[in-house]
Amino acid sequence: MADVEQELTPAEEAPKKGIRLPVLIGIILGIIVVQAGIVLAALKIFAPGSENRSQQTPTEHASVSSDSTTDEDDQPGPILVQKVEGIVTPKNDLFINPRGSSSHIVVVSVGIEVSPAEKAKEVEEKLMIPIQDRIIARVSSYSLDELQDLKLRDSLRLIIRNDLKPYFNALDGVKIRNVYFPKFVIQ
Repeated sequence: MADVEQELTPAEEAPKKGIRLPVLIGIILGIIVVQAGIVLAALKIFAPGSENRSQQTPTEHASVSSDSTTDEDDQPGPILVQKVEGIVTPKNDLFINPRGSSSHIVVVSVGIEVSPAEKAKEVEEKLMIPIQDRIIARVSSYSLDELQDLKLRDSLRLIIRNDLKPYFNALDGVKIRNVYFPKFVIQ
């Protein structure tokens, strides 16, 4: 009888406890998919500028930005455009003394984007001297410490653009689109 009991026990092994490998792999893949979905949803909701991207496709944004009939004067910052119109630059760099400093100078080169591009030559001929004067007056109104602040340099483009708008209103059909600083050196 003892032989019979010994022969039955190896054949009747107890079932293993735990989860089988295919089920475990399925659970892990399911968790990964759910986490990826949560991350993508969070990025879509909390990403900076997501409200602009969700309302317009890139091609719609390009057509709105390059459309000359839109009122660009109402936009708060520099205009990001797909197509650059005519650029007007002074022939020489501007050498400016910051407020309160006689030993330092700021060397500025300015590029002014105008629309339509065909009017760039007219702007250069008729408005370059008043434009240079206004830029010198604006930059010299800041101290050396203020001009070294990167935030001011970024906002200075908008400030100068707003300062120059009255000059462009004198020319029929010409708009200032953007102001660029190819060179901005403090010495």
